[in-house]
Amino acid sequence: MRLSVSIFLTMALAPATPALCQSGRMPLLMPDDFSELNLVAWRVELGTPDPKNPLIEGMMPWDAGGVGIHGSVQRDPIDKKWKAYLVCTPAETTPADHPKKPWASENAAQRRVCLFESADGVHWTRPHLGNVTFGPHKKTNIIFDTDDGVSAYSSVLIDPSNKNWPYEMFVLRESWSKVRGKPPQGNGYYRYRSRDGRSWQRQGNVINDPMKGDLCFFYKDAKEGYVAYYRLGAPGKKTDHLPVYEDFPRRSCFRAVSQDGVTWTRDPMMALTNDERDHRDTQYQECVPLKVPGGYLGMITMYHPITQTLNLRLAASRDGRRWWFPDRRPCFDNPPLGDHGGGMIWQSQYPIIDKGRLFIYYGGTEGPHRQIFDSRAPFRDIGYQEKVIDHGAHFLPFNSALCRVSWPLIRLYALASAAGGPTVGVALTTPRKLAGKKLFVNLTTRRTSSPAAQQHLEGYLQVELLDGHGKPLPGFFREDCQRLKGDHKEVAVQWRGSDRMPAEARQARFFLRRAFLYGFDVRE
Repeated sequence: MRLSVSIFLTMALAPATPALCQSGRMPLLMPDDFSELNLVAWRVELGTPDPKNPLIEGMMPWDAGGVGIHGSVQRDPIDKKWKAYLVCTPAETTPADHPKKPWASENAAQRRVCLFESADGVHWTRPHLGNVTFGPHKKTNIIFDTDDGVSAYSSVLIDPSNKNWPYEMFVLRESWSKVRGKPPQGNGYYRYRSRDGRSWQRQGNVINDPMKGDLCFFYKDAKEGYVAYYRLGAPGKKTDHLPVYEDFPRRSCFRAVSQDGVTWTRDPMMALTNDERDHRDTQYQECVPLKVPGGYLGMITMYHPITQTLNLRLAASRDGRRWWFPDRRPCFDNPPLGDHGGGMIWQSQYPIIDKGRLFIYYGGTEGPHRQIFDSRAPFRDIGYQEKVIDHGAHFLPFNSALCRVSWPLIRLYALASAAGGPTVGVALTTPRKLAGKKLFVNLTTRRTSSPAAQQHLEGYLQVELLDGHGKPLPGFFREDCQRLKGDHKEVAVQWRGSDRMPAEARQARFFLRRAFLYGFDVRE
């Protein structure tokens, strides 16, 4: 289980206002739905990369080095356009550009938030704005100049009810170079507002407490006001492992709230941190949640210091305060090095629900976070004829492109037979009133290609009903239940002559053989 945190998320159409995502989903399926689990486990579905990837590649002098390592992507509820506020950087072509520290990139000192627009979320354009010039280019899609420092990690909130200033942005402003501008009140997050989402005005002072780092995710909740999730390094533990080329211990996600967006209060407990079930190499970068019927889904950015890579993991929560992982393996992993995402998968805010699918936009870098091998740098021999850089605080250029990945919203993970084959798994629900209602399930079952093995290996699901004393009810035994086979998004369970549960029914016992139960619902 996860440590405490309050999380509410916004819908894709209006990220500034929390909303419940319906889209045909059954209530969230979690371990507390069951009082007993035997020979069952959890299956997490892998994301499907968009066939149009990469959606945006760098082509202008200010973004040729990378587009989209982080930012906000959403459909604007005001003009219905898709908007992407992404970090862009110029190209760095050779290490000779930095002769003193050939392994140290200028990437962080060149970041600028840029605006991209789209009619369909796939084909994107660069609007010609008058905010910032770049060399001979008098019109660019750059939002902020570097006079007030670089800009990165934007959270854009849109409130259509605010007729004067419907757009609000929290964005990190920093100074990484003596020759470039500095933020007016030092490094930190600043608030901006806009009438059109293109031209922005700064509001108030710097926000640097408690979020004294980068990677903040801001949104607005009707009860708590402004909510921020931010990443800091927690104190390391003996079980942690940091390779010699990593200098940031135990990345963890924290939470803060504010009624006015200026004065922030730290929650006493962090949101996500490495626990006893995580590999010692695992760290947490950020949590981007989505409210669904019965709880919250969370897309978690995982950082792996040994390989210097980022990938995505799926989490779930009843109330947003205790998090649970169906599987500790990634739901979207890195392709080979050199492909987009082969180094890092930087997810953007927010989760997008479109045509029954959950989309995550991300900046996919071709290389990892830090340089590990460089014969010109100080190194350490780690054996096996391998030598690695023995100090931190160095980065590779984050050469990235905007991509997206998606899942069927109603089938992100399932309960399945743990052993597979002919072994039947059993799951007994927690007691609840079932009298007179129907039981609907969302499931798929596996088939066999061999007719001779059909009786032995064909998948199915059956359900048995129990009374308040835990005894099976006559007429609703397992043998009385019609075997459910195939692919069913929503189908009612049938017993002999009835699909309604009797007055005495309190629990349902699922029998799964080569079956994946994505959800169940009890209703009239």
